[in-house]
Amino acid sequence: MNISIRATQEKESTELCKIQRDAFLPLYEKYQDEGNPYLRGEEDIANRLTSDYFRYFTIFVNEEIVGGVLYKCKGRTPFIENLQEGQYYLQRIYIKPEQQCKRIAQTAILLCEREFPDAKCFIVDFPEDLIKNKRCYEQAGFIDTGKRLQTQPGLVLACFSKIICKTKDK
Repeated sequence: MNISIRATQEKESTELCKIQRDAFLPLYEKYQDEGNPYLRGEEDIANRLTSDYFRYFTIFVNEEIVGGVLYKCKGRTPFIENLQEGQYYLQRIYIKPEQQCKRIAQTAILLCEREFPDAKCFIVDFPEDLIKNKRCYEQAGFIDTGKRLQTQPGLVLACFSKIICKTKDK
């Protein structure tokens, strides 16, 4: 299985929107949260592609689109008032339901991190009761910060981070 990423192109918005809706529908049904990406449309993806606040990547398996990854580079996140230089927030990653649990997301995260040479820290949050998500992020090198945020009854976000240590060439 050949997993790759590249910067998302506007022409991919329709396909990514469908994958995003399919991937996030079970979470929307469970939590009924208004911030769920299931509720976002194609124009939301297209708008983020032209914003300095975001970087969007398309995930491929054997050159077929299987998902997307969205990073926030500036602004507010649920756990950080204002992202600083070198801090990146993994806002969402989604994979076609039939392709999930194959380490595609974990690999895509690691590939995306190479696209941020100035990175000092990556942050992600997700519902704390999602064990598969927790395992995926831990396998990609994230650790639990211990911070929690209840966004609505029955939905508590867990914050994980990954500190990037740069080694200096001699």
